[in-house]
Order: sequence, then C-alpha cells, then structure tokens
Amino acid sequence: MNSLDKYILRQCLTPLLMILVVITAIVWMTQSLQRVEIIVEYGQGFGIFTYLSILIIPSLLAIIIPFSLFGATVFALHRLHTDSEIAVMFAAGCSKWRIAAPILLITALGALATLYVNIDLMPRSYRILKQTVADIRADFASSVIRSGEFTTFVDGFTIYVDDARPGGQFVGLLVNDYRNELDPKTYMAERAVLRETNDGPMLFLKDGNIQRISKDTGEVDFIRFGELALNIEVFDQSNGELVLELTERYPHELLNPDMSKPYDQINAGKLIAEGHSRYAGPLYAFAYVFVGLYAMIGGPYSRRGYVLRIAAAGVIIFSVRVIGFIAQGMAETSGAYWTLYATPGVVTLVFAAALFAPAHLGRRMLKLNPIEAA
Repeated sequence: MNSLDKYILRQCLTPLLMILVVITAIVWMTQSLQRVEIIVEYGQGFGIFTYLSILIIPSLLAIIIPFSLFGATVFALHRLHTDSEIAVMFAAGCSKWRIAAPILLITALGALATLYVNIDLMPRSYRILKQTVADIRADFASSVIRSGEFTTFVDGFTIYVDDARPGGQFVGLLVNDYRNELDPKTYMAERAVLRETNDGPMLFLKDGNIQRISKDTGEVDFIRFGELALNIEVFDQSNGELVLELTERYPHELLNPDMSKPYDQINAGKLIAEGHSRYAGPLYAFAYVFVGLYAMIGGPYSRRGYVLRIAAAGVIIFSVRVIGFIAQGMAETSGAYWTLYATPGVVTLVFAAALFAPAHLGRRMLKLNPIEAA
C-alpha cells in the first residue's frame, strides 16, 4: 500500500465513521422508544432501558453499513474533485482502478462486518434481549408480592405470602383463584418459586394442598400435592408458546425450518427467504459503492459539478434496496431465492464493468443510465 492508497483511505474512512455513527444514532433513538414500556410498566431504571436499546443496534447496522459506505465514497471523491485532486491523479497517470482500490478495500471490510452481524451478532443480541425482558417480567411479578400482604392482581385472583424472598421465592403461600366462577380453588403451600417459562409465568408450589367445593356433596375437598405448577396468566404478556422470531434465529435455523412446529410449517418460505437474505446482505455494500464510484469517476469530467450525478446515484441505490425487499417477499411464495443474490449482484457487475471498461464501451453499456444523463 503506497502513499496514494493511504491518502484515499484516510479521505474515505473519516466520513465513513461519521456517517455510520450519525445515522445509527438517529435510527437508534427512534427504535429505542419502543423500549420505554420497560420503564413505564415494569418500573425499571434508565440503565436497563439503555442496555435493552443497545441490543437492537446490530440489526440496524446490517442495513446502515452499506448505505454508509456509499455516502463515504461519494463524500470523499466529491471533496477530491472539488480540490482538483482527482484531475491531478488522472493527469499523473493514475487509472480508475488505482483510485477505486482503497475504497473497495474498505468496502470488503464493511461487507465482512455486515455478514458477521447477519449470521451471528444480530440473532445473539436479540436472544439476549428476549431473555432479559422475560427475566424483567418475572422479577416484576415477584416484586409486587410482598410479605404479610394480600395482593389482588385481577378480580378473583389473590395471593398472600408469609415471607417473600429474593429471586421469586416465597414461604407460606395462599392463593385464592376464583377466576373460573364455576370451579373456584384455594391453594396453600409451604414454599413456592416464580419462574418465566415458554408457557408464561409459572408459580411452582411445593408441599401443599388444593381446596375446592365438591359439586356433588357441596363439601370442601382437600387434595394434597408435593409439587404443582400454577400458570399465572395475569402476568402473561405473550399469546401462546414462545416462538423465536426471524431476527432471533441464526441462518442455519432459518434455512432449515423445524417442520414439527406449527409456526415453522406456516412460515417456512418466509424463514428460508430471510436466511438467504442474511447471506445476500453484504453484496449490497459492493453494489452501492460501485454505483457511487461510477457517479464520481466513471463518467466524463463535469464542470457543472456532480450534484445531479450524486442525486441519481442515490435514487438508484434506494431503488435497488426496495427491489431487494420486494424480491424477498416474492421469494417467500415462489421459492426463487436466487433473486435475493441477483438483485445486488447484477447491479455490482453492471456498474463495475461500466467503470473499468474502455470509455466508449462504458458509455454504450449505460447510455440510458440516469447517472450518465446527469
């Protein structure tokens, strides 16, 4: 790597970091507002809110990194054009490849970072997020149950404990469950522990009895038990079995749905399409950067500036991303998963060929391209 490569790298790296930080911060602030409920409903502090909000950043980076690479490429080359440094480089015999090579190196690193986020960091962070929220719900449920107090959560459901201990553990428990008016029950237990499970919050009772009125005799029946699990529906925030969402699954789990589970059976095409989209995501970094490179150094020299070219390039990359989302939606039902790779791949090949091909051939290939027109 010579001094020219290092110079272009510095010109591109600084705006890349600035754009990445600014865009991530803006999008993160809008997305983090969805976690305000943790403070409002569960009485958590700002530290927990910040921690949960940080866990959503990896999912944002997968989309933001390619756009940031495009913005850094355009910004750096436009500044070099403004200072006439690009003209000096061409006059000194530098080819387009010599100018583009350092930028493509950064692009390759950005693509690798995007791949890592898609296949490991994003699903891992979202699983931590889900588990943390589940623990907060369980801790909240145990925190509202206090020693020596009757706590009524909804009409017909009251809990009393002699001693409430940390970690959702209770001693001397009485539960009046009259939610089903046709079958009211009273539970008594020496000990109990509250845990979050796949079926919702469960109160595990130990060494106790169930008291219920017999429909035949009208007398109170006592049913003793050693262990009993009681579903605390009043704390249940989910609808049915806990299912890993798309963002919480690793690519091999997406590409190989578990057909024994109803959710996977119904959404098999959606899961597989998301898996292929994870691997196709890094290709957008190269597609965007080649569009930016062609806009700034691919066409003829322009004395009127490059604003129109930049605008045209911006329209193209956003259109490519939209087409990618449409292709993913269509692949869910058609099974044409190759289109997820073809969308950014074709754009990359076309603009790379136009950038490095001889001038007359490049103009012929993209003579109807909006960048060339600009």
